[in-house]
Amino acid sequence: MKLGQLKRLDLRKVWEHEEQQFTPWLAQHIDLLAETLGLGDDLEVASTEETIGRYRADIVCTSTAGKVVVENQLGSTDHSHLGQILAYAAGVEASTVVWVAASFTDEHRAALDWLNSVTEGVEFFGLEIELWKIGNSDPAPKFNVVSKPNDWSRTVAAQSTEALTPTKQLQLEYWTAFRDVLVSAEGPARPTKPLPQHWMNVSAGRGGFKFAAIADTRTPEIRTELYIDIQGAQGYFESLRQERQVIEKELGFRFDWQPLHGRKACRLVVTKGFDPKDKSTWPEQHQWLARHVNRMHEVLTPRVRTLEPAENEGDGTS
Repeated sequence: MKLGQLKRLDLRKVWEHEEQQFTPWLAQHIDLLAETLGLGDDLEVASTEETIGRYRADIVCTSTAGKVVVENQLGSTDHSHLGQILAYAAGVEASTVVWVAASFTDEHRAALDWLNSVTEGVEFFGLEIELWKIGNSDPAPKFNVVSKPNDWSRTVAAQSTEALTPTKQLQLEYWTAFRDVLVSAEGPARPTKPLPQHWMNVSAGRGGFKFAAIADTRTPEIRTELYIDIQGAQGYFESLRQERQVIEKELGFRFDWQPLHGRKACRLVVTKGFDPKDKSTWPEQHQWLARHVNRMHEVLTPRVRTLEPAENEGDGTS
């Protein structure tokens, strides 16, 4: 039997520029980071290069536990980045901070361990990234956890077995069934992990933009939406609204365009009057959600990926 030989690669040979190459790659493969942290599918990119004071956080993610800040380095850790992760954590009120680097000094590993021992409500991770290949294979990334909260493994295990209320159990059943429908539809929209909440997010291919399927038991109704939560969201919203007639003609349905004045976010919403608690209509509800979120993905994702904010944000009228 012939065996290949593992060869470790220089990170800079693959990603020459940290901001322009490594950060976009990691944002597109955030599932690898989530798997390393034991978060499954519960990690979604909200923005990249987000301005926080005088600096810019590499990646800001959302999870069911709160916001997650990811700071990258293609070299060894340094004091400057240690200060930055603390500023970012405070700036976005993060619940989790992940510091990714080629290597960690003993001092910085000890600093993260100390922060985990004295900080309440924020958890710090240190991850070293490596690249390996066998023969002429493509480079393969590998994350090694060098620092983590002492009780992280127990916390993750407890969350997975936590007793759910009847409402949360219903939500989990609803999205588990919807996931199967969305997968079988074989459209461009890919489901995330079903969770006990009233929504399921779907990637829109760019940080700060996401599609969502929503089951609201209070109204009651179901919705699909494009949610824009990024610096300058009103400008991006207005750019899309300038194409409103073309977009809605391509979609085959009309949006409720909601600028959400007074908030950083905006959204484009389409609604259907269904009761998510009525299990007898779940097949029809799930088909409607799958059809609309797939159509939105087909029509809007190409625009979102190259979208520039409008210089004039408009007057906010619909």
